[in-house]
Amino acid sequence: MSSMLLILEKINSKDKDFRYMATSDLLNELQKETFRADGDLERRLGDAILAQLEDQSGDISGMAVKCVGHLVRKVSQARAEVVIKTLCERAITALPKGKNEQQRDMAMISLKTVVGEVSGGNLAVSASNMIANKMLEGVTK
Repeated sequence: MSSMLLILEKINSKDKDFRYMATSDLLNELQKETFRADGDLERRLGDAILAQLEDQSGDISGMAVKCVGHLVRKVSQARAEVVIKTLCERAITALPKGKNEQQRDMAMISLKTVVGEVSGGNLAVSASNMIANKMLEGVTK
């Protein structure tokens, strides 16, 4: 648990190298079968990964995409749904041409990763319904 708090602290660093290493460490932790988090840690991890998706460094945001896939399988369904909903909103947000296209692209890539990671069960049904509904909403705007 204390290692996760240290990782979260480094993820918010101004130093790109610290952010990269912290995101890499987080990915390694999320890949462990023994990974467990309480509600507060789940929220903090979700917020941190969503923030990393917007990092100006492509290496960091790319690694954060991998983290999203593992995160949605490891946290509660309610937390996973919050992350998926946020990604959907980022993906369909109408942006002025050339402004924050990276945010939309990273959200779309993350959603693709999430779809690949969740298979079967309640989360898969919930995620597919949420994603389909939000994308249809985005198309009609």
